[in-house]
Amino acid sequence: MKDKLNELREQEKNIYSFSKLGTFNNCEYEYYNTYVLKKKGIDNIYTLMGSELHNGIEKIYKNELDIKKFKKDFENRLIELEMNGVSFPSESIGDSWKADVGHFMNNFNKIDSKMILEKLMVFEIAKGIYLQGYVDAILPSEKGKPYVSIYDWKTSSKFTGKKLNEAGRQLLMYKLALEQTTNLKVDKILWFMVKYVYVCTHGKTKIIKKMCNRGKWVKEMRKQLEKQMKNLRYDDFEIELMLDNAVKENNLNSLPEEVKNKFWLEDCTVEYEVTDEKVNELKNYITETVERIENKDREDEKQWQPVKINKFNSFYCSVLCGHRKTCKFYKEFLESNKFKKKNNTDMFDNLFS
Repeated sequence: MKDKLNELREQEKNIYSFSKLGTFNNCEYEYYNTYVLKKKGIDNIYTLMGSELHNGIEKIYKNELDIKKFKKDFENRLIELEMNGVSFPSESIGDSWKADVGHFMNNFNKIDSKMILEKLMVFEIAKGIYLQGYVDAILPSEKGKPYVSIYDWKTSSKFTGKKLNEAGRQLLMYKLALEQTTNLKVDKILWFMVKYVYVCTHGKTKIIKKMCNRGKWVKEMRKQLEKQMKNLRYDDFEIELMLDNAVKENNLNSLPEEVKNKFWLEDCTVEYEVTDEKVNELKNYITETVERIENKDREDEKQWQPVKINKFNSFYCSVLCGHRKTCKFYKEFLESNKFKKKNNTDMFDNLFS
């Protein structure tokens, strides 16, 4: 695949990636700065620690790193970044993220299967449109040869609504690439949701699974646990005392055996359903985005429009954008809102002066 990539570059073909297309659709001006002007920009805590996690998982499965060393290196890298000013948007957000990922590391379950890791894919999705990307993991399917499943490690929050289909495009792209460039057939495409865990229990006819944040799964299961303990005739005071401790420790060690034995944890994988409609939507998304990019005048900055910034999407500009420190549009937004905030503060202070 690297030979194919070099060949296309020698032919001066435009080669796109899912993240490159996503950047353009998020903010044309960020795309312009990154891919036209070739400005390096700055990383964010989520991208850097996500890469750290991916690299660590890859090394564990290649038997190049043990889990204890992985955990220590990860924690040290996080401390290093925060000391250098690369931090989470707030302390509470950071604490929540660390608790979720920390639980994943402390309860790391190595998948017992052969797999292909970080496979580079280069393929032509439409005439003259080339894509590249790395598939996190390719595992044999239960169907047997030539079927496989694709796994993508995710440290982000779970996907819902519109975000689900937007994120699903990347998995679909991997499926199309793998089937076009190999003799393999893709059975399932799945996200491995690092921050989440399935809390499992036996229902009347089937196993019931609830998706919970790893760092506070006991808290999110408190009502179900309380119901179990009431069924066992514990009094309210005992229940509150034991559950408070369980929530604090984020485990069931302090609960009665009859309750502990009813629940178990499983790693959280979420399958994305493949349909012809979704595949066609992906192809349209890629071809239309590429057409819009290539119709822009690379010499005219005014053609590359910034995202319309407001209080609902400013998180992207303040945390995720690689040019957040230099973007003139974001600076204007901050100045404008600084003025409004100052006026509101003055009005509030005047009431008590």
